[in-house]
Amino acid sequence: MLPVFKNLFEALHMNNVNFCNWKGSHSADKHLNGEGDLDLFVPIDFKKKFEQIAKDNGFRNAVSYQSSHEHIEHYYGLDQESCMFVHIHVYFKIITGEHASKNYNLPIEDFILKNIDRSYPLPKINSAGQHAIFLIRHFLKIGSIYGYFQYWREREKYENEWDSFDHNFSFENISELGLTINELKEMYRTYEKKSFLYNLLSSVKLKKILKRYRRRTYIRHQIFKIQDVIIRILNKFFIKKQKILNPGLVVAICGLDGSGKSSVVSALRLQFSKYFCTKIIHLGRPSSNPYTLFFNLFISIFSFFKKFKFFMKKTKHQKSSSKNISLIFAIRSVLLAYDRKTQSKKAYNLCKKGYIVICDRYPGLTNGKMDSPRIPTNESRGFLYQFCYRQEQNLYRSIKLAKFIFHLSVPLEVAINRNRLRVKFGKETEEELAERFLVNSDAKFLGENYRKIDASPPFQTVLNQIMRELWLSGDWN
Repeated sequence: MLPVFKNLFEALHMNNVNFCNWKGSHSADKHLNGEGDLDLFVPIDFKKKFEQIAKDNGFRNAVSYQSSHEHIEHYYGLDQESCMFVHIHVYFKIITGEHASKNYNLPIEDFILKNIDRSYPLPKINSAGQHAIFLIRHFLKIGSIYGYFQYWREREKYENEWDSFDHNFSFENISELGLTINELKEMYRTYEKKSFLYNLLSSVKLKKILKRYRRRTYIRHQIFKIQDVIIRILNKFFIKKQKILNPGLVVAICGLDGSGKSSVVSALRLQFSKYFCTKIIHLGRPSSNPYTLFFNLFISIFSFFKKFKFFMKKTKHQKSSSKNISLIFAIRSVLLAYDRKTQSKKAYNLCKKGYIVICDRYPGLTNGKMDSPRIPTNESRGFLYQFCYRQEQNLYRSIKLAKFIFHLSVPLEVAINRNRLRVKFGKETEEELAERFLVNSDAKFLGENYRKIDASPPFQTVLNQIMRELWLSGDWN
């Protein structure tokens, strides 16, 4: 069992919260080691208590884009030792039925609580309860062609669950549903026969008994299933959304060349995008928008030829002189500031939709520093220059702070060694890298929560530190 689960269960026991693994117990060991999702039942009366304890133990609530049901919630936690994400499916009421529609709200909370085996760190249901709940779920799932198809796709999982049960038990009445011992025994015998026709007839019979617990009428249920199929197809092939977090997040990875920021950005995206809606936005070299596209294209062509020394060379002294910038450079700086503001707004618009937005670099406010205003104060210059200066300053000041900044830093010699190993067209020379370190050593970027990270240790160590500090931070909410 991963420590993240152990800590959560201990806290729930300590606070007298009723909970149990109500289905899928045959795979509980795998789930508790981070494989798949663990199904918990927590009575609705303990919901607020559970939510607070889960939050205190590093679990965050997420919403499924394609399939969301009342009283069923997703919680994700990060195990600190392994840096693995874990997933808990929490049922505050027993919502079950066909795989996608879950059209029944069964009032069997008391039956479950009466049949919990609390001798384990993760309480589970005893044999009689397991059999009864499994059979009810089985016959509710297979009552239509669509439902049977979904069940058939996962039949091996259900067969393994059934085979894991201890069949030396005695049924008891489930008075909450009006199911007698004899009816449960009949369902047991029907399941064991493996006959499609007998199973279908038993499904029809059970649905008739439980009709009053349906969440939707027959017509509404069919409409829901059609909508569900459409949404799933669209999401699988076109939209491709994962879980949505509440709230979303804007996090920026900053640092000088050779600090490893691009590698960290890519690794974070790989980790988060397995589970959550994730987007990378580049603010160091932001994408152009329709208003800046033409001029940016011109500058890009200019810079390309300049790298091949087709244009006038500048000495190191001239390069560092900030007072003699051209008017074209000033205009380009304003356009760059505008592009950065546009991209930062895009980041927060995605954040509002529940995305984790990972920014590759983020603006600062100190003139002349990396990703910061570039037009120096010079009162001797003309009106257009002064206009550009004011516009650039206003644009940078209007950029919303990133929720988190992780500022990676390494010694110059480490950055130079890493730069030698980089395969990149037009990468910086060692002299340029040293100059950038000198100029940007005290650079700071726009963030609510600022974390300085020593990026000298091995990459996985640095990545795990960032993952832990980000996910477990109380400043996220």
